[in-house]
Amino acid sequence: MVVKKKIVNTNSSEGSIKKESNNGSLWTEVSKHLMTGISYMIPVLIMGGLVGAFSQIIPYVYLGLSPDASILDAINSGNFTGLNFTLLKLAQLMQSFGFTLFGFAIPLFAAFTAFSIGGKTAFATGFIGGYIAVKPIATLLLVDGKWKEVAPVPSGFLGAIIIAFTIGYFVKFLNEKIQLSKNWLAFKTTFLIPMISAIVTMILMVYVITPFGGLVNEWIKAVLESAGKSGQYMYAFILSATTAFDLGGPVNKAAGFVALGFTTDKILPVTARNIAIVTPSIGLGLSTLLDKILVRRRVYDKQFYEAGKTSIFLAFMGISEGAIPFALERPMFTIPLYVVGSIIGAMTGVTLGAVQWFPESAIWAWPLITNIFPYILGIAVGSLFIAIVNIYYRNYLIKNGKLDVL
Repeated sequence: MVVKKKIVNTNSSEGSIKKESNNGSLWTEVSKHLMTGISYMIPVLIMGGLVGAFSQIIPYVYLGLSPDASILDAINSGNFTGLNFTLLKLAQLMQSFGFTLFGFAIPLFAAFTAFSIGGKTAFATGFIGGYIAVKPIATLLLVDGKWKEVAPVPSGFLGAIIIAFTIGYFVKFLNEKIQLSKNWLAFKTTFLIPMISAIVTMILMVYVITPFGGLVNEWIKAVLESAGKSGQYMYAFILSATTAFDLGGPVNKAAGFVALGFTTDKILPVTARNIAIVTPSIGLGLSTLLDKILVRRRVYDKQFYEAGKTSIFLAFMGISEGAIPFALERPMFTIPLYVVGSIIGAMTGVTLGAVQWFPESAIWAWPLITNIFPYILGIAVGSLFIAIVNIYYRNYLIKNGKLDVL
């Protein structure tokens, strides 16, 4: 009897083992790659977020620094000496270190998502693309007859998703189509494909993905400025939606730019924006705490439960990015859900009379709010809406075999 051995070509993934389901849906494959990126991103997000958050607790909670003063302002004020001065310097160091760590979360997500698709050759270019998504490359712009380097608006985690999948499948395609002899394999995997993929990443990020974020930014500014002239309720509605949408991306930044201008000139307050900053993170975090109570089962993978607690904690520090892992895991449902929840929360607070002129959503700025009870009620209503709808939706998917929870 002749035994035939099936020779598996591992060249396309440089030895990485990939289990593909022949009858699996496209979303199953996409979800697998997303979860790979998320699983490596969460520890960095938690570490950076917590260090950054504690850097804010020291000056604003323990030392009672005014919310409108920066840590550096306090250090230079001469009002703090001895131990308090040392604590301020420590807080400044923690702030820089924590938010530097925080900045690596999205690049790592993009790197490991691309790696999951295209193997180790895609890892580096995925990281580069993710890094440019949060720290875009400055481009030359003619200003008053002189060329200047201008940093565009970051494309955020949405840009990271696009580049991770694009470059991951592009590298996979190159690995499959570029066939060289064994002697040239090292040249292919260490020089040729990395060089081609790096050039493609640069072109896509500089000329396609990042400029699109800039166009969105300008459009949102125009919409919000128009809404501001239409009255506080229309403005609050659109401001809360755009603030929540991409958790720090171009849409959020455009909303912040317009809101800061209105609140500085005392035209319209930032109440809706401040509520919308914290509502997604609290709501999605609550869904990891309430699922066993409401549906008697876990509706997330285990790794999300620590991320959920961190997300809530970061929200009270005024940091919305704790919700990013949840948004990435099932974006087509989660993003619209927390946008709607943020609108509900913001409209509740604004309609009942909450007013916040100071552009800071962290808990230590709450004493500056006029009518704080409606403000807290708005956050609670919006957050509970997000948590409850999310739990029952995910439970429905689990019951119908459309979602597996590990």
